[in-house]
Amino acid sequence: MMKIGAHVSASGGAHHIFQRGAELECECLQLFTRAPSQWKAKPLTEEQVELFLSERALHGNPSVIAHDIYLNNLAAEEDRIRRRSIKTMVEEVTRCHQLGIDGLVCHLGSHPGGSKPGIRRYASAIKTILSKTEGAPTPILLETCAGQGNCLGHQLEDIAEVIRRNDGHPRLGVCVDTCHIFVAGYDLRSLDQYQTFWERFDALIGLPRLKAFHLNDSKKPLGSRVDRHDHIAEGEIGESTFRYLLSDPRFEGLPAVIETPESKTMAKINLERLRSLRKVPSAAATK
Repeated sequence: MMKIGAHVSASGGAHHIFQRGAELECECLQLFTRAPSQWKAKPLTEEQVELFLSERALHGNPSVIAHDIYLNNLAAEEDRIRRRSIKTMVEEVTRCHQLGIDGLVCHLGSHPGGSKPGIRRYASAIKTILSKTEGAPTPILLETCAGQGNCLGHQLEDIAEVIRRNDGHPRLGVCVDTCHIFVAGYDLRSLDQYQTFWERFDALIGLPRLKAFHLNDSKKPLGSRVDRHDHIAEGEIGESTFRYLLSDPRFEGLPAVIETPESKTMAKINLERLRSLRKVPSAAATK
C-alpha cells in the first residue's frame, strides 16, 4: 500500500516531527529542515543530527521527505537570485543528506520569458547542484506545479525536459501533487482519464521516476491554474482520484503526504479519510 502521512511542523527542532507524526498515525512525513521564508540557516550540529536519527529509529524509521524553501528560484531571470538559489539548494541537499532524508521536493521556479527559457535555466542550475552535491546524494524530486503566473512545471513535458537536459541523472525523481495536476488541466476523476494520465506520465518521464505524492484536493476548478488546496474529498477533485491512487499497486510503498488547510485541526480528519478510502477496492487495482 501507499504510505499515508502529512507535512509536519519542525518547530523546536526537526526531531519533533516523529512524535507529532505518531500522534496523527502518519506512515511517512514531510518537513522543512529550515525556516522556509529565510535565505540563511544555521548549519546542523552533530547533536541535532543524532537526535533526529535516534527519534526516527525510535518511531520505526518512517519515510521522510523534505520540502525546499519558498525563496529559491533556480529559473530566475535575475542572476543574483539564481546564484543565491543554487547556493541555498546545495546547502539544503547537504542538510537532507546529513539527516538521512529520502528526497528533497522542489518547485521548478518561475521565469517571465515562459517555459522554454525558464526550463533551460532551471535545468542548468540543477546540473550545477547535482555536481556540487556528489558527496551528498539525496534525490531531488521535481514537483508538478499548478501553472500559476509564470511558474514552470505544470506540464509533464517541462519535467521531462529537465531530466533530459541532465542526461537522465539517477538522482532526479518526481513528486506528483494532485491539486496541482488537476488545476493544470489533468483530469483523473474517471478511471479512463486516470489511466490515460499515467500512460502519458510513463511515456514522457517513466513511472520509476515517481518517488512521492502530495495528496491535496482543490478549491479551484479543472484547468484554472490557481493553487488552492482543499480538504480530501471536499473539493473539485472528489473521492475517485484518491481511491484510484491509494489502490494502485504501481505505487506500493511510496510516501504520500497531505498539505491540506487548517492542519492543526483538520490533518487528523484528512488522514482518516485517506485511510478509509484506501480500504475501498478500486478498479485501478486490477488495471
